[in-house]
Amino acid sequence: MDFPALKIIAKWRDKILEVFVMVIVSAMVLAVLWQVFTRLILKNPAIWTEETSTILLMWTGILAASLAYGKKAHVSMEYFAQKLSFKKGKILDLVITFLIAVFAFYVMLVGGMRYVTTIFQTGQTSPTLGIKTGYFYLCLPISAFFILTYCIEFFVQDLLILSRKRSDK
Repeated sequence: MDFPALKIIAKWRDKILEVFVMVIVSAMVLAVLWQVFTRLILKNPAIWTEETSTILLMWTGILAASLAYGKKAHVSMEYFAQKLSFKKGKILDLVITFLIAVFAFYVMLVGGMRYVTTIFQTGQTSPTLGIKTGYFYLCLPISAFFILTYCIEFFVQDLLILSRKRSDK
């Protein structure tokens, strides 16, 4: 079974996430360069750059982690999986994907949204930037969304591979 429409959607998802991470990293680099310039050349450091770069680093780390998961470039323990038969290895992949999906859903999506909602309700704002801090933590549910889409994709792929192996016998 081949799903061309889903492949196109997945390609766009990956491209959007890659561009988003590149824009955030670029903004972080510019903020740090501006900080260095204003401190060393102008002798009057910009006060907003430290907080901005910290927030952008958080967004970069969280979103890049979901991108790495989607490209299967994350840290994994291949040693044990390679010791298993093909079928058991795929079952292990399914279990791991399921556990990652549960974590992404409950901790990052549900917990992240509760946290963001709580922060918005308290009216907390950034001391330097004057922005509501709830926006800073939106990276958690956004990243969870991407991780969950990858989990669904990987789960379906592994199930299809297992079903094809059964039908080949």
